[in-house]
Amino acid sequence: MTHRFFVEAEAIAEETAVLRGDQAHQIATVLRLRPGERVVLVRTGVETLIALEAVHPREVRGRVVERRAADAEPRAKLSLALPILRGEHSEQVVAAVTQLGVSRIVPFVSVRSVVRELAPAKRERWARIARESAETARRGLVPEIEGTVEWEGLFDVLAPLVLVAWEQETTRRLADALPPSRVLSLVIGPEGGLTAAEIELARERGAITVSLGRRNLRSETAAVASVAQVMAVLD
Repeated sequence: MTHRFFVEAEAIAEETAVLRGDQAHQIATVLRLRPGERVVLVRTGVETLIALEAVHPREVRGRVVERRAADAEPRAKLSLALPILRGEHSEQVVAAVTQLGVSRIVPFVSVRSVVRELAPAKRERWARIARESAETARRGLVPEIEGTVEWEGLFDVLAPLVLVAWEQETTRRLADALPPSRVLSLVIGPEGGLTAAEIELARERGAITVSLGRRNLRSETAAVASVAQVMAVLD
């Protein structure tokens, strides 16, 4: 297996690549790669195959062998509005939906949210989990982790079409509401559910409520199941 790393633009020049910091440490000390072995560096949907030439815990250098488009990036552009959940549930969701193919994650707070703040350190952890999960899934892009928004402002930052998973929706299934354009946003409610007033506001802002089935799901289950449904149809 060829190891993959998402990198910044300055890491790759025309014919050479240089990695420092944590990535150099991982290559040299954790993975114990040696000159002559190859890694893939990923930047904005482009994979660059690198032959390692010098490996040191503080700096790794290599030669560009090949550039190609990342072929595992999904065709669907899905934004997921995710409530901040208790414990490690949100992190588990971030890892799973990144592997499934979401493009953007927007944490939000609503009336019945139990956790009402995403600390900067926690947001950085979400971003790190998303990057590692995107590497595992051989994706070409890392999902963006946006800043936390309140319910009232959520629909200002989500691209249409916006679908809201709601347990009281009985007539419209998620699969039946998916747009042919492959661009959409999906909203999952918090542990305590969404209020009638919040649903009314969402509908006033053009959102469509959808059902995930006859069974009541926990927020983390609903997030992963709904993203999997969307990708199964649109990707």
